[in-house]
Amino acid sequence: MRNMSLRVRINLVITLVIVAFTIATGNLLIEETRRSIREEMEAGTRVTSQLLETVIVNTRPSIQDTSHNQILLSFLQRVGRVRANEIRLYDGNDKLLYTSPPPVYKRGRWAPQWFTDLVKPKLSEFRLNLMNGSVVITPDPSRAVLDAWDDLKQFFWLMLGFFVLVNVVVFWLLGRSLRPVGKILGGLSLMEKGRFETRLPAFASPEFDSIGHVFNRMAQNLEESLAENRRLALVAKQSSDAIIIHDLEGRISFWNPAAERMFGYRMEEIVGRSATLLTTPQRHGEVQENLDTVKRRALIEMIETQRLTRDGRVVDVALSAAPLVDPLSDEVIGEICSMRDITEHKLVQQAERALEQNRQLTRAIQGRLEEERRSIARELHDELGQCVTAIKTIGTAISNRTQNSAPDTHANALTIVSVASHIYDVVHGIIRQLRPTALDHLGLSETLRDTVSVWRERHPDIACDLHLDGALEGMGETINITVYRIVQECLTNVARHAVATSSEIEVGRCNDPERGDVVKVTVRDNGKGFAQRLEREATRFGLIGMRERVQALDGELRIDSRPGEGTTVTAVIPIRVPALPARGAAAA
Repeated sequence: MRNMSLRVRINLVITLVIVAFTIATGNLLIEETRRSIREEMEAGTRVTSQLLETVIVNTRPSIQDTSHNQILLSFLQRVGRVRANEIRLYDGNDKLLYTSPPPVYKRGRWAPQWFTDLVKPKLSEFRLNLMNGSVVITPDPSRAVLDAWDDLKQFFWLMLGFFVLVNVVVFWLLGRSLRPVGKILGGLSLMEKGRFETRLPAFASPEFDSIGHVFNRMAQNLEESLAENRRLALVAKQSSDAIIIHDLEGRISFWNPAAERMFGYRMEEIVGRSATLLTTPQRHGEVQENLDTVKRRALIEMIETQRLTRDGRVVDVALSAAPLVDPLSDEVIGEICSMRDITEHKLVQQAERALEQNRQLTRAIQGRLEEERRSIARELHDELGQCVTAIKTIGTAISNRTQNSAPDTHANALTIVSVASHIYDVVHGIIRQLRPTALDHLGLSETLRDTVSVWRERHPDIACDLHLDGALEGMGETINITVYRIVQECLTNVARHAVATSSEIEVGRCNDPERGDVVKVTVRDNGKGFAQRLEREATRFGLIGMRERVQALDGELRIDSRPGEGTTVTAVIPIRVPALPARGAAAA
């Protein structure tokens, strides 16, 4: 039985149930057939005996005793066989005078003897005594038994057909219903071989479909657990941080490749040795303090300390530690420690601090320069400007007085007025270069428009478009000056070096994903460009000064240029003041 499949077992059980049912039904049918034949035979015998008694009684008074047997014989010959009974007539000497003819119903056919013996009832003969002889009525159940046999054969063939049909249908249905079992067993076999990516399809049967879902969830969990274990192993193996496991006595039990690279000890050399091997003598107590901390199930996160390498070199590390807990007993059995070499990080921090100091110094220098420029511009405007204006006024007065009386003096006076006017324009140009007064009174947008307008007048052969976007006011004096100087320097380079026919300036305030609120300045031309690798070009074009200004404000300056393809200068400067409501885009 153990080697039988579930399908065969179920089919065998159903077969046994059908066979038992058939046997029970057959037994009931045989009992019912036996009872029915007995009742039929008894009824037939009773009817026959009543008929013959009636005939004997009715014929006895009117005939002589010697002729009574002849009359009865004649009656029996006319009647023939009566109701499955054999009638025999005997005279007074027990001589057989008459025997019923054989049955014509299903003539020549007989039920099997075993069946006849099984269902034939035990019936006795019935004798009617005559005045000179007797009539013997013997029940003959052979025809009834044959009818029962024929009925039983039909029942047998019907049951046999039903049995075969049920077995075939059940076997087919079981095969179809149990088909998922093969797939489930196949999936389990693949899982046994380590194929944890195996998944079962959906099944039509709710029960098997539930089993499939449970199987798939189990396989998914196993696969995820194994994948997580592999990832953890890879993390420990490929991590750039040194990962070390200590037991509660401070002995090293695990040592990953990063720890080998950091400290110079191979795993087989260090496992089993005390963690104090990696510390300077004055830090030996630190190891025990860390163990005491993790025993209390507390975490140690990124504390800066020092450790000792195999060659005696002291390295700065950032140390983190956590308790190693046994999942079964929930007890702390050790310490998981990770160390990161922060020597370079500290150098970077020092460099960043130096850079920030340089930026602060640059900002201070730039602020001082702007103050000096503002002071010089003010002095030029207030002192030299007034003197030139006075000279121009005096020259004009002399010219007016000597126009008719002294032509030579008049001409000299006009020359003085012309030179004074030229000096006045030059002074205003110098003042604008030193400190655009419009920046203080009109703001950045109007100052840029005015600067571009003046530049267009001076260079009519170079088209220049200005696009302003966003709220450019309220960004602070330092940013306004920086944006103005970048635009000013770029326009100077376009005029002097680019050999361009057009240029475009874009200044906009926007939100940068990395820096937040920024102002972005872009100046591009279609000139000859230059090779960025040539440092002397950067120096000649004033790019270093622009970069220093932008970097002093934590900004970024990018220069894209190739020979023959023009130049694009882009500056992104973070705004450290609250943003003002945006105004519509403006274009000059």
